[in-house]
Amino acid sequence: MIEKLVNFMKMSVKLGLFVVLAVYISFSGSAMSQRSSLLLYKNLGNELPVKSNRFEMKSECMRELNYQINSELYASLVYMNMGAYFDGNKVARKGFSKFFSDQSREEKEHAHKLIDYLNKRGANVNILDVKMPVKNTWNGPKQALEDAIQLENEINDYIHKIHGIAEHTCLDPHLMDFLESEYLEEQMTSINQLTRLHTILSQMQSGVGEYLLDRQLLEGKVEPKDL
Repeated sequence: MIEKLVNFMKMSVKLGLFVVLAVYISFSGSAMSQRSSLLLYKNLGNELPVKSNRFEMKSECMRELNYQINSELYASLVYMNMGAYFDGNKVARKGFSKFFSDQSREEKEHAHKLIDYLNKRGANVNILDVKMPVKNTWNGPKQALEDAIQLENEINDYIHKIHGIAEHTCLDPHLMDFLESEYLEEQMTSINQLTRLHTILSQMQSGVGEYLLDRQLLEGKVEPKDL
């Protein structure tokens, strides 16, 4: 009985080694077959597929974001001109001056946010040829608000254009998410605030009404976020 048990154990060990050897040969053959297939693929004049790098930004999107940085800086200068004009002693609308100066700082922050994002993605930042504003006088706050609304709509349209390029050309969902979360919603809010402020001003008679609204803006009684 003991002898039969020993013989059975010896056969089991041999069988186990055979199974392991068979698996090894099968795996090695598969790996060799795979390598042979890759060599044959290359010998036929084909290039092996290269893994895409989703971290690096495509040149098309890099170029558009650099252009947008310049646009944000231009907008900042436009608002700076408005703030300076309404603070002049011949206009004396310090509330509107404060409002437009705040807008100028906000646009500059937008530019810095784009610079930070490009640097985070390992892209090149190229701030060149920032257009200088040619207009430095306005026929009252209402006209300045009309110019501001047009400017913000142009910026909003271009951000949508970049979003489309990121989706269809660069195939960059991270950039799309960045634009949606940091810019598109904020642009809609900004255009809405400017439009509402323009509507309020249009419903007032110039003079006393404009003066009272200016004082409220200066004293913080009318916040853009509450419009």
